[in-house]
Amino acid sequence: CKFSVVTSKVSTGSYKRQVYEVPSGKQLVDQAVIDRITWATWTSVLGDEVIGIWSRHAEKADVNCACVSHSGINLVTGDDFGMVKLFDFPCPEKFVRTCFCMITTSTVDIRILSCFSRRHMMEIFSSLNL
Repeated sequence: CKFSVVTSKVSTGSYKRQVYEVPSGKQLVDQAVIDRITWATWTSVLGDEVIGIWSRHAEKADVNCACVSHSGINLVTGDDFGMVKLFDFPCPEKFVRTCFCMITTSTVDIRILSCFSRRHMMEIFSSLNL
């Protein structure tokens, strides 16, 4: 992958997504420019690409973490209710159903190992949901 601009995306306490150039620290505000960025990783719970992770009755702080797989086709989230959910990525439609879900304690961070495919993740979710 070639990147014309190295950028960083942050989510603020007011639940706004902000994008900055690195290393200048200049905030990008042109949505057309932001839309053309190919992200190397995705760990944000904010953005049009992840609207579907929010359930109908979720509050802003309910979903704590997200991680897109290295292949860019799967998204795993963790929330305050101990739910770890697997979605297709992107999931821009509201209130999408998850592919798989498992219950843990409250999940504050989550990552997908680069060696894990969708099949591996589904096998793990299936084996843990006894």
